[in-house]
Order: sequence, then C-alpha cells, then structure tokens
Amino acid sequence: MPDEKDLWFVTERSEALAALLLTNEKDVQVMLQRKKDDGVDLLVGLDSPPSPPTRLFVVQVKGTVSANPADWMQNVKQLFRAGGGQLYLPTCVFVVNVRDNTTQYAWIAEPVAETNRATLKFHQDPTFHGLNDMSVAEIVSRVKAYYAAMPKQLLTTG
Repeated sequence: MPDEKDLWFVTERSEALAALLLTNEKDVQVMLQRKKDDGVDLLVGLDSPPSPPTRLFVVQVKGTVSANPADWMQNVKQLFRAGGGQLYLPTCVFVVNVRDNTTQYAWIAEPVAETNRATLKFHQDPTFHGLNDMSVAEIVSRVKAYYAAMPKQLLTTG
C-alpha cells in the first residue's frame, strides 16, 4: 500500500496516463477537473478545437499500485451508486495501475443510442474491460452515437 506521499504520485500519474490514452483519439479534448471531489476527474470533449466542446463525457480515474482487484475494487464500487447519483453525462471509470501502466475501464453511466432515442444505462456492478487505443475508440464512438441520437429524441415535429 502506498504511503501518503506516494498517493500524490499515483493520482498524478494515473490521470496523465488516462488523458494520454484518450487524446490518442482524433478530436478529443481532455480537461482536468480537480477543483472538488465530485466524481469528475476528466471532462472529455469530442469537438474539434477551437470550438468549445458540446459533446461531453466524464471519466473518473482511480490509480492503483496493485494488480489485484481486491485491493482497489471496494473503493471503485462506491462510484456505482443506484441511479448514478447526480450523473447526467456518459461516465466511465478508468483504473490505472501506475506500476505497470495497465489500464481497464467500466461504464458507470453507459450511453445507449437507438434510432430516435438516447439514454444512459446506470450500472450498479462494474464490468471491467481492458483499456487500449481500440477500446478508447469504441468509447468515443458510443458517446458520439449517443449525442447523434439525442436531437431526434428532443425535437418533436407537430
């Protein structure tokens, strides 16, 4: 278990590695959110600069120095409250092992896009998947599809 001095390193390194993975994808902007502990570590925008991002999703980053999920799972499970708490955007948790740079993710508020409908599916139990460039592309694609379906749901014709 890291001591208090090491916690700063784990936090900084895990957020940096998460941001690096995300920005490998085209048109992704990552904004670090450390002002308060509200469940938002990274706010990710999917619009090309210089326009301000309007298609957003949230990433909660959990750094660890252990490859054993039993060492960090209890801390991560707290993020999966019933109904998603006050989450209104697609939201993932990224778990980053800063010793060996392995990463995995799970959806907290998963975007679901159908023909004329966009919804968020809130998970109460995490299902983790490996996190790499291909899975980041899939995450970005799902969020883009969610935002593409949303206007069809919001705009009605009379």
